[in-house]
Amino acid sequence: MTRRFVPFFSILLSLLIFLSPAYAEEEKNWTKQFQTQIHSWIDTLALRDAEFKQWQNAKTDVQTLGANQHQWLVSITQSGKQVGYLVVGELPSPKGAEKFVLLEYGVGEYILFDDAFAPREIAAEPVYDGFASHWLLTQNPASQMVNAKTGESYPADFTANDPVMNTLSADELVHDGERLTQTRVIKQNEGSPFDQISWVHDLYDATDVTWSQLWQQKGSDPITLTVPMHHSQVLAPFVVGSLHLWNDQYAYVGVWDEGLRFVPYSYAHKVGHFHVNETSSPSE
Repeated sequence: MTRRFVPFFSILLSLLIFLSPAYAEEEKNWTKQFQTQIHSWIDTLALRDAEFKQWQNAKTDVQTLGANQHQWLVSITQSGKQVGYLVVGELPSPKGAEKFVLLEYGVGEYILFDDAFAPREIAAEPVYDGFASHWLLTQNPASQMVNAKTGESYPADFTANDPVMNTLSADELVHDGERLTQTRVIKQNEGSPFDQISWVHDLYDATDVTWSQLWQQKGSDPITLTVPMHHSQVLAPFVVGSLHLWNDQYAYVGVWDEGLRFVPYSYAHKVGHFHVNETSSPSE
């Protein structure tokens, strides 16, 4: 009986030996493409937006977000200090090859899934979904979420909404080779959404604000983005600080959240509402 299995295992071993170099080469090429792409995005941000100037010649560290999610967190450091991050995804392209996409990016010392705020529990899984990003603790009798930006623990009975970020198509996201071409500053310095609360009165009667209307707002007109999360058990308001346009086509909104945090406009438009100061009248 043993002899009958020897040829099979010999063939299998030979096949594994034959395939291993090819796999290693493929992995090497993937890593090279990934590193080339993230540094291209870092360089264009550092060149085109003064807020990101400190990204020049910065170091990067990459970690995987979740299992089989094809998402990576790229932390960016300069002289040993945290200065920002990218969240990169990978989507299949029509040609069958994988395409890297820019899901989110931020500047400042506070990044998503920072080790300083990470739960101590071993079974803490990073779950990325834009503003709703969190660590999921599964070791307790009931699952619990911890905010990925602040480390704040949500009540155990809170549950996440269905993911939204992964519903975006490549046509809504910056992908391989895209460059930052236009920037627009709305609020230069970080501010609190509670400095002016006209948006509170607008919560239940919010009008749709298009990208064109956002872009045309005067710098003196505050804009607030409100995002209901966890089945509306949490309302997160953000002050809009800056707008980015990549290749004059792909729109991203930067909000103040312990630093500037940029997400695709299409995502922000799906999960929240923009509120322009009631003294303003956005026009096309």
